[in-house]
Amino acid sequence: MHIFNIFKVKKEERWLALAMFAVFVMFNALVIASHYHVYTMGAHNGFWSLFTKNFRMSGYDNWSWITISGMRIHFVTTRHPLYLTFLYPLYLLNHWLIQVFGYNFAVYFMAVIIIFSAFYAVLFMYRIFREILGLKQSDSTILTLFLFSFGHILIPSMVPDHFIISLMLLSMTLYITGKKIRKGQMLTAWQSLVLTFFTAGMATSNGVKTLLAGLFTNGRKFFTWKYITIGVVLPALLLVGIQQSQYYLLEVPQKAVIHKIEKIKREKDPKGVAEHYRKRNAWQRSHLGQPVGQGAITRWLDVSTPRTTTLVENFFGESIQLHQRYLLKDVSWSRPVFVTYSWIVNYVVEAVIVLLFILGILFGRRRRFFQMLLAWFACDVTLHLILGFGITEVYIMTAGWAFIIPIACGYLLKGLSHKPRRLLRGLLLVLTIYLWIYNGGQTAYYLLNL
Repeated sequence: MHIFNIFKVKKEERWLALAMFAVFVMFNALVIASHYHVYTMGAHNGFWSLFTKNFRMSGYDNWSWITISGMRIHFVTTRHPLYLTFLYPLYLLNHWLIQVFGYNFAVYFMAVIIIFSAFYAVLFMYRIFREILGLKQSDSTILTLFLFSFGHILIPSMVPDHFIISLMLLSMTLYITGKKIRKGQMLTAWQSLVLTFFTAGMATSNGVKTLLAGLFTNGRKFFTWKYITIGVVLPALLLVGIQQSQYYLLEVPQKAVIHKIEKIKREKDPKGVAEHYRKRNAWQRSHLGQPVGQGAITRWLDVSTPRTTTLVENFFGESIQLHQRYLLKDVSWSRPVFVTYSWIVNYVVEAVIVLLFILGILFGRRRRFFQMLLAWFACDVTLHLILGFGITEVYIMTAGWAFIIPIACGYLLKGLSHKPRRLLRGLLLVLTIYLWIYNGGQTAYYLLNL
């Protein structure tokens, strides 16, 4: 049972864990309460319409609610090969409960998963600051709260999407490999198998980061036949096998049913359906960037969206501070790709955080653990900013990279002398309080006024 000790809450973590647990429960309750009667309707069909017409938060998907409610698969399983396997048992249980009670429990099932993931993401991040960077308990607490005060770290802790689950798995990977780097130990092939299987299973891009973590931890010993076979090839084969099985058993039959439904709709109201798609396509052409092509991969890539504005308003902007205008609106429906802040203070805060990040890179660049983080960050920059994958709503990817900012600040704290360290600690505390009030307040306001 010692392998589960990583999930045991340590004595010094209890107050932080309890406080953040209460925060996550409150925000998840607000999400459910915002459309309680709609979200819990025990309908036998029509879940797509029920959820998509009522849930809109910055472009995050509610596909998990729909899958658990009625086993309709709307996410791309090749990019999330284990997610359907994860949700299917919940669908079976929920399907039985709907039949017995006439009440849909899907939102509660996902809330438990989201709260659990957010809770342990907090603990793993705290341990990274405390045990890997070697910071004081107070500094580790501030930096953990600093991370979760970011707009699009807070939002994934309440929406029914995979991002906070990915954050938990990535932070756990960082914690495990960071401890091994610190102790001069190797990541075993079987440990790599488990970590790669779950991280890549939740999002395939996470798997690349886990393999990089193994490379930085093991060095040349990464390239052994045992490690490559068990720790790299085997989890990849398992995930491909699972995804393909799901595809032919569940997705192919579903596509046939959906095609039949769409055909009936077009026959009943051809003008209405045509007009709907005309308006939808017109909006996307005028508000979204242009894809590189129409291929399986190129249709996801975008070279036309301005990168400089993306960095200012979305990558380092909306990711950390929510915009007051078009608050939590979806770029696919009603939000422009770029929104400017109403207050100059938002740009000042953004500039300060970016400056601290850059200084932290300078102080931590020689540490192998931080070099691994920089390699992870380079993957995200390449994928989202250079290739343009998801660039029009790049802020929803924040949970996959933003932890590097407080970790950089942690290395900055370690590298400064006594007086500058006290000033930086005070600045981080002020920034954390401000961001919690600003992002938390705006999020609560949005949910209470839906």
